[in-house]
Amino acid sequence: MRAEEFYQQFFQLSDPVELQRLMEITELQHLRKGELVCREGERRSKVTFLLHGLLRGYFLDANGRDITDCFAFQCGAPAMACLALGEPSSITIEAIAESDVLNLPIQAVLDLLEQRPEHYRVYSEFLLKALRTHWEVKTIMYQYPALQRYQWFLRAYPGLSEQVSGKHIASFLGMTQVTLSRLRRTLREEQQEQKDE
Repeated sequence: MRAEEFYQQFFQLSDPVELQRLMEITELQHLRKGELVCREGERRSKVTFLLHGLLRGYFLDANGRDITDCFAFQCGAPAMACLALGEPSSITIEAIAESDVLNLPIQAVLDLLEQRPEHYRVYSEFLLKALRTHWEVKTIMYQYPALQRYQWFLRAYPGLSEQVSGKHIASFLGMTQVTLSRLRRTLREEQQEQKDE
């Protein structure tokens, strides 16, 4: 997807002058697998959106273990680790597959919001979607048993189980890799039994 199409589709921008101004300050970036978008604690000067690929957000727990917090896999997903623009990142974000992102200076976004208050609606929609996703994940993690958490993951993140390591999925779902392997085996056996009937 080209940057202009991105702005038209996700920001609902149609003013040619506004689009041209954004195009002039937009940076398209290719990330190799393992390359970081940002580190925990870093203050970013850019807002980053995923165009293509797969990103993972993670933090280190008190014991130094890597805990997967989120995945970004859909075009338009913001690769941001804080709610307010310019705040320090609460997580590290890395590419876990070859990825393309769009970077826009935060100041340009703030200027756009100040000059065109109607764009606050788009910004608010991004924030609400992020909060909704955050609370859905929290609810699933604390209220569902392991099997239901994994089944939810398969529905909510279609195709990711083949692209993401079991280690990262298990960490995201709050279980061990052994538990995840057992659940996968159980589901495969159930599917095989259904086919055999």
